[in-house]
Amino acid sequence: MITALGVAELKMLLRNRTAAALAFAMPLAMGVWFATSLGAEAWPVAITLQLLGSMGFTAYVTITTSLTSRRQDLYLKRLRTGAASDAVVLTGVVLPPVLLALVQVVLLLGVSLAAGAPLPQRPELVLLAVVGGVAMSAAAGVATSGITSTAELAQITTGPFFLALFAGGVWAANTSDPRALAVPGGGVADLVRVAWGGDGRPELAALSLLGWTALGCVASLRLFRWDARD
Repeated sequence: MITALGVAELKMLLRNRTAAALAFAMPLAMGVWFATSLGAEAWPVAITLQLLGSMGFTAYVTITTSLTSRRQDLYLKRLRTGAASDAVVLTGVVLPPVLLALVQVVLLLGVSLAAGAPLPQRPELVLLAVVGGVAMSAAAGVATSGITSTAELAQITTGPFFLALFAGGVWAANTSDPRALAVPGGGVADLVRVAWGGDGRPELAALSLLGWTALGCVASLRLFRWDARD
């Protein structure tokens, strides 16, 4: 059931050129640019920005837009009248952007390695940064869809978290100030820096990602709506 819903959601996503561009082209183009322009001087920073691009555009913004659009055209409500549970319906819609984000991350890491990036000294931290960051972004996307009345309005409602994600990542990538870990994206940047041999606090970074993911889940339970908003 989840697979069928996921395939259907992917087809609908591909039909929307704007959403498809945000989910596919934008993160890849930005990621290649970061690798070729920043990589020679600071690979951890370039790779952090690559990861945040996929998490921000493909996971967060796409999930927010997709859930809002499906709710407003009553697609979610119709699915709830069938045999699928609420969890299955929600997973089916969220799964394609999550998988796309993970595929993009793998592709962009390959681009960085091909462009001259060294192999990470602690690859398990890269995996933790990717999985934790995508989970955090997905949870935030579900929550944000609850306060977004139309798919067009998602361009505005996703702004604060999206900016905080990149700002936190840039801040944490360029400082050892532990306060940077309190901002979305800070945990991803810190884990990437440590993975490539830099200083950091991987335990606190992991807790930061876990905390923001938990906060997104709690907010989703409170804010997410199945019925169309006026």
